[in-house]
Amino acid sequence: MTIHLKPIAPIALFLAAVSAQAAPTVSVSTFATGSAVSATGPDSITTGGGSVWVEYGNGADSTGASGDSTVVQYSPSGTVQHVYTIAGLVDGLKFNPVTGMVWVLQNNDGNSTLSIINPTAHSVSAPLSYASPPYVYGASSSRGYDDVAFLNGKVYLSYTNPVNPTDPVLQMLNQGNTPSGTLTTTTILTAQQTNPAFTSSTQNPPDIDSLKSTPSGQLVLTTEGDAGLAPPQDGRFTLISNPGTTPTVTNVRVTNAGGVNVTGMDDVLFPGATAGTLYVADTSNNTVYAIQLTGLDPNTPIATLGSFSEVALVNPMTGVAGTPLLSGLSGLHGLDFVPASASAPEPSTWPMLLLGLGGLAIAAAARRQRGAAARLATAN
Repeated sequence: MTIHLKPIAPIALFLAAVSAQAAPTVSVSTFATGSAVSATGPDSITTGGGSVWVEYGNGADSTGASGDSTVVQYSPSGTVQHVYTIAGLVDGLKFNPVTGMVWVLQNNDGNSTLSIINPTAHSVSAPLSYASPPYVYGASSSRGYDDVAFLNGKVYLSYTNPVNPTDPVLQMLNQGNTPSGTLTTTTILTAQQTNPAFTSSTQNPPDIDSLKSTPSGQLVLTTEGDAGLAPPQDGRFTLISNPGTTPTVTNVRVTNAGGVNVTGMDDVLFPGATAGTLYVADTSNNTVYAIQLTGLDPNTPIATLGSFSEVALVNPMTGVAGTPLLSGLSGLHGLDFVPASASAPEPSTWPMLLLGLGGLAIAAAARRQRGAAARLATAN
């Protein structure tokens, strides 16, 4: 006897509600400009300890050969609290919630080092160097560390410019949250795991960039994709679950509605809240914007999409860029988001609800099966 199960209506209704969510409300203002601190080229942004931190590259060399970067500590209203001068090009900047320190990654294309800012003492540590191997030193290597993320007591680093499919792109820092001495790492992901099509040196490797933790306990690694290459690269983000144990990987290629790949995708974050303030660095205009947002889906990522000249919401399942939050700007780079009070739901609310609805469906199916079996036994 064959029993046909009908779908449970609440699942279909819930999915329809998610897909039909209204666009968020958006209010844009200028948060800060580089000219106010005699700096240029804002890029990385991080928040924590009651401050907003912005890195200005000032055109410094990405291998540390020349120039200095400026890191500015702002109040939430945009008042300058302190200014730090860091040798070389700072590309990664992240507040460490475990220690309250700010991590500064220098020289992403060679001669990489790590410095740590103490916001209370307004001091900067001496730069720490990475062990070789696996790190390759020198300006000619073109490899270095780009960004850092903190998750479940561990520290993760994005490793740029892979050449071979087996080259590492995501590593864990063995020294943890209070590093000293020569830094060593453990590889978590290789280049081919973030782009399975990268199988030989004749194909373009993924161009690794930013790294963030998500409110639901994952890492999100951004591959920006460079224009002008043959074949052209695509921008994608990689979600990594359980990176410290047995990682699972989901790659999402980002396109516009017409299927055109994005390039120059600098940063991706998951807001984890329905409302809050999004900080965006516009390198070309030497400006940092504050965008007040309400009506967000906490689990819909926000990305800076260079070739589309916009900051936009991205469908996490299809990768299609949808509602722009800021558009018409050619130098969009770093992002960070501060949830409004009482706007943050439980992590991954809608996946858990879907799981619950799926459980209801299974239970209902089991009940129908038991009922059908009983009716069949009675009939016989």
